[in-house]
Amino acid sequence: MALDTLTVYAASKTEHSDHLVVRVYWMTGKNRRKAIDVSFPLSCHDCQAAAEAVAIRYLLSEANIFNVNRTGLNLKLVFSKGAIKKMAKNAANRKSSLNNRDLYEYGYPIYTRYAEAQIEVSKDKSWFPIQEEITEVPVVNSQELKGIEKIDTDSLGVIAITRHAMEKYGVHCGTIDMNTTWKNINRRFKSGKIEQIELPSKVFVHKLKKYGSAPEVWKHPDNPLHYVFCNRTNHKLLVTVFNKDPDELVTFNPSLYNKI
Repeated sequence: MALDTLTVYAASKTEHSDHLVVRVYWMTGKNRRKAIDVSFPLSCHDCQAAAEAVAIRYLLSEANIFNVNRTGLNLKLVFSKGAIKKMAKNAANRKSSLNNRDLYEYGYPIYTRYAEAQIEVSKDKSWFPIQEEITEVPVVNSQELKGIEKIDTDSLGVIAITRHAMEKYGVHCGTIDMNTTWKNINRRFKSGKIEQIELPSKVFVHKLKKYGSAPEVWKHPDNPLHYVFCNRTNHKLLVTVFNKDPDELVTFNPSLYNKI
C-alpha cells in the first residue's frame, strides 16, 4: 500500500517585538505545495524544529489534509530538522531530553497518535512552491497546538492520553501497534458507560503522593481494565491503565512532558 507522505520544511524566521513567525513550506503528492506561518513566543527554543512539529499537528488533525482521525499507519513524515526524528526515537525508547522541552510539547502527537509513521529527514528544497502557488497562508498560533492532544468524550468530558497509558493499554489488550491502540482506546471513551471506582484509602494516599494530585479511577462495568486519570485545569489526563491491581507499579513521570 502506498504511503501518504507529508513533507515540511521550516524555511525562514521573522522576529517581531513580542513574538516570532516561522514560515513552513509543506507538500503532499507531487503538485500540492503550500505554506503556513507558525507564531511563537520569543522564548521558544529551536523554533524552526518546533514549527515543523506544529505544522504536522495542524495539517493532520486540524486541516485534515488526508482524512479525519488520521493516525500514523501508512503515513510518512519528512522533516528538515533531525531533532524531531531524534525526539520520536527517544520517546519510543523511554528516554527524555529536558534540554528541548518545547519540542516535546509541540511534537507530542508524533510519538503517540502518529507513532507508527515512518519518519525521514531531508534537506531538499527543490520542491518549494513558487510565489504564484502560494495564495492564502494560514497563521497558526503555536500555543494552541502545544502539549498533549485532547479528545472530547461524552462520558468524561475532555481527556488527554499519555504515551505510557497507551503502552499499558496495548499490553493489557494485546493491540498490535500504536495505531490500533489509539483508535481502540478512543472508541472506548467516546462510547459506552464508564463508572468511577472508589479507591481504598491506603491506595488513594499512595496515588496522591505519586501524581501530586488526587487521582480518579474509572472502568466500564463489563471490562476489568481500570483507567487512572489526574485532573488538570480543563481536562482529565489518563496516566496509566491497569487490569486488577490498583497499586500496580507505575513508571510514568507526569512531570516530564505533561505540565500543561
